[in-house]
Amino acid sequence: MAPIKIGFIGLSSGQSWAVWSHLHYLKNNSKYEVVALCNSSIDSAKAAITTHGLPPTTKAYGTPEDLAADPDVELVVCSVRVDKHYDALLPALNAGKDVFCEWPLAKDAAQAAEMVKVAKEKGVKTLLGLQAGVSPTLLKLKQIIDDGKIGKVLSSTFHGTNILSGGTSWESLAYSNDRSIGGNLLTIYAVHSLESIRVVLGHLQTFQTLLAISHPTVQLTSYTGEPTTTVPRTAPDQVLLHGTLGSGAVLSYHLRGGPAFANSDSAGLLWRIYGDKGEIQVTGPNSYLQIADGDVKIEVFEQASGKVEEVAVDKDEFSKEDMPLYARNIARLYEAFADGKKGEDQGVLDWEDALKRHQFVDEVYKKAAF
Repeated sequence: MAPIKIGFIGLSSGQSWAVWSHLHYLKNNSKYEVVALCNSSIDSAKAAITTHGLPPTTKAYGTPEDLAADPDVELVVCSVRVDKHYDALLPALNAGKDVFCEWPLAKDAAQAAEMVKVAKEKGVKTLLGLQAGVSPTLLKLKQIIDDGKIGKVLSSTFHGTNILSGGTSWESLAYSNDRSIGGNLLTIYAVHSLESIRVVLGHLQTFQTLLAISHPTVQLTSYTGEPTTTVPRTAPDQVLLHGTLGSGAVLSYHLRGGPAFANSDSAGLLWRIYGDKGEIQVTGPNSYLQIADGDVKIEVFEQASGKVEEVAVDKDEFSKEDMPLYARNIARLYEAFADGKKGEDQGVLDWEDALKRHQFVDEVYKKAAF
């Protein structure tokens, strides 16, 4: 089978999510081939090709329109700031290219709906960068529950942290404090962790929310922690939700910005799933379960025996030490898409799934009167 030919929008020569999570897999697999890059200029794209050691035949483009016109490109992958997704991807959609876009799909539900409409009209395949459904960690948790280890699930409590949404933040993430841009603690980090909960426990049926801003002014810093400037925050840095799952179990959820207790690698996440025969406890450094692969601890308490068992997560070909942590579930997502898998039960979401999650975000804002 010939590899799927990728045109990548946003793979810069500097450090970025595209570099940390996509590049390692794409350079070391037989199912995909990067044939073109599109950055803010042709020179920028050429610099990235050289920096990342891509083949000299890789084409460099400075506009999404030029990339979309390339007949060799079959799949456009987009990893740029969320408010740029719409303009970056409409040319690809209109050209009939399949598209893999990171979550959020767009800066708001209106833009997402328009993108979904065009994708359906053009009959293209779409992939969404919500990778919780292919995570071995989350699939192991689901297996524990499906095997009846804790009996019927009655309730679950989730408390998570995101250090980048507290009183300080990297200068490169200044945009995440501006609600109008569409990429913040609620739209990115909360949706990722709620998607993780969905994979294990199913969909929410009813819920109420509270959103708050605890740090109205944010100190920006360099990657090394040097203070630079300050910006106002208009996006929430506290997300609280409680509701009922489809199974009838109840959920209490709290995600906040700021460091974990004592900056501990085991205190940034505390997730408990309580059943009528036992309980699961998941602990880890942060709320990023869509990334987790061996860096969280799963314990199962059996009420009848009083015993606690630590459960190991199953490993696969991507659970290697030389595979960056951020890249592992993205690699699994690429693999599943190439193999033709689709749907929530396969862990492969498309843009119609994305639109539902954008509409959920709107409902959270509305219920919180935020």
